[in-house]
Amino acid sequence: MKVRAIRWQTLAPMVVAAWSLAAGATEPAATAPTVAAPAVTAPDLDAPQFAIPTTSDRVGRVVAAVYIGEQGPLRFILDTGANRSALAERTVRNLGLVPGGQAMVHGITGSAVMPTVEVGQLRAGELTYPGQRLAVLPDTVFAGADGILGIDVVQHARIDVDFANDQVSVRRSGARALGDRVVVPARLSRGGLLLIQGKVGRVRVKAIIDTGAERSLGNEALRKALAVREKDWFGGEATKVVGATAQVAEGYAFVAPTVALGGDANVDNLAVTFGDFHVFRIWSLLDEPALVIGMDALGTLPGFSVDYPRRRFLLKLGGPAPPLAGS
Repeated sequence: MKVRAIRWQTLAPMVVAAWSLAAGATEPAATAPTVAAPAVTAPDLDAPQFAIPTTSDRVGRVVAAVYIGEQGPLRFILDTGANRSALAERTVRNLGLVPGGQAMVHGITGSAVMPTVEVGQLRAGELTYPGQRLAVLPDTVFAGADGILGIDVVQHARIDVDFANDQVSVRRSGARALGDRVVVPARLSRGGLLLIQGKVGRVRVKAIIDTGAERSLGNEALRKALAVREKDWFGGEATKVVGATAQVAEGYAFVAPTVALGGDANVDNLAVTFGDFHVFRIWSLLDEPALVIGMDALGTLPGFSVDYPRRRFLLKLGGPAPPLAGS
């Protein structure tokens, strides 16, 4: 079959990577249009507000419109790697909320005790959640957003992201699946993480789809396995990694061998930062090769979906990825 490649620019400006269907995989058949659930759409088409793609000068993000009680819409970053939702300190002040507890918060690089706040109701798309307790994090974590939408909220939902049309929809999983996406089977574990069986070169890995991670990350077990099995794998540069807590971690960024996800999708020339990161310890993924697929890669697809109840990651194909900045 003819392979359709979806190309993107990663964080490293000179590294160009490409998504493609694996040999033997088939594209989904076209389907008749269906009535979709209301989608979050940005009013300014020249400046994406919700489905923000990755370009040569920025890492993309996925933002959902959220209501706290009757107040909103607020802009929450969708984070499939966070086990709980959170509010920015600024948002807590603006909503007149008073923190009344504490919780341990784990980030990529470390952990910290943070205040929490109780909200009477949280609504995102089609779903409403009463009596939610949210962590309160420093404003610097959010880059202007109002909060984080974590697994505790979206574990019962399907998230549809369309970068071409700047749309993010939060739906019930029973809604009809979109017909322009290739299904990659996944499973839920480690507190609700979406895990996909894959390979990096010839090394088997557990791949985590993490829409809250700016860059793709590999653990030390994967780095060591690649050093043994991929003889021509070399290069890289030292880098620093920061997360939701104050700790800063050291890492090395390399262009990894081809990443195969679920047997249905391949990623070539993906820049991966390897290190002994705290998050792999929390996820109990220190001793086996593991890879976090971050927004540096996900943000260059035309779109994708995450369906938690059905345990599926769906890649949108068809048409080019959003243009690189300045092109």
